[in-house]
Amino acid sequence: MANNEHQGSSSGKRQAGYFCHLKIDEKHTGAILITDQIGVPLEFKYTEPVVVTKLHRILYGSSLDRYLHESVIRDRLAKELRTSPEFFLAPYEEKDYLGELAGKEMIAVQRIRPGQTDPAGPFIRIRDREAIVELEDGVQFRLAFSTADDAAQQFAVTWLQELSRTMDILEPMDRISSALRSICGDEKKV
Repeated sequence: MANNEHQGSSSGKRQAGYFCHLKIDEKHTGAILITDQIGVPLEFKYTEPVVVTKLHRILYGSSLDRYLHESVIRDRLAKELRTSPEFFLAPYEEKDYLGELAGKEMIAVQRIRPGQTDPAGPFIRIRDREAIVELEDGVQFRLAFSTADDAAQQFAVTWLQELSRTMDILEPMDRISSALRSICGDEKKV
């Protein structure tokens, strides 16, 4: 487990947590980035690439991907954190692996192209744990929540709206993805 920390004076300010898992060939790696309210990194933790062997695939079977995402990468990184953001954001592709991370709820996020949905308000419930949200600047996001609690979801949406006033909420995920590709030796862009 490797890390890079920057201790700044951010007490009382909104902090955002980001989680990303990448699979490149048979290498799995992940990282957590904590930023302040404008996107400045406060803490970064990542795992060295975990190489999956044929024996792993046989022994773990269909549970291998979930085990790698949750136990080997996400939970291990969470134990190392020193900073406590209000929520953790993850790419929407992670929606099947959402759970608490370091005691905080996770939100999978995906920007939606204009015209892809009919904006019938700032919060449109799709399913128990999924919604379409329109932020103040008119940008829409598809969200998946780690909790079915409506009050927690509404609080998360308010938090995202406030955060989006000071930063592009998805841009730090691009930074994490680039860092992980660099660590795995794969500089190709997705």
